Amino acid sequence: MDLIEKLADKINTLPNLPQTMIIGQLSNANDFGFYSQPGSQVISQDWSGIQERSLPFEVALRTDDFELGNNTLWRISELLDGVTRLETDGTYTFNKINIEPQPFLTMIDVSEKGVFLLDFSVEITQQIDLGE
Repeated sequence: MDLIEKLADKINTLPNLPQTMIIGQLSNANDFGFYSQPGSQVISQDWSGIQERSLPFEVALRTDDFELGNNTLWRISELLDGVTRLETDGTYTFNKINIEPQPFLTMIDVSEKGVFLLDFSVEITQQIDLGE
């Protein structure tokens, strides 16, 4: 499933991002990341193995420019909120994105950089193997 790559590509099309967002957690070498969160859940499943699932994700940006951090994550939130279609690799069908809550400043680290977060979930439909 290529969902995280497709979403990262979509986000990186926004003009004037502070840097290219990578897939991965924040680190010493990276201040702008996108990663999946634990806690995916099955919304529904039918007898043929078609599942609707909700997959949680998070975008994180660490910066000492609080206005830039806030504005960048709001722009990403608005972009994702408007996504109604996503090209996929065929292993799943994109349904929708749920953004909850809106972007927020979570902490200020010892170097006085703020970490801004945007949490959202993506609903997909996929066929699973029932192991028959």
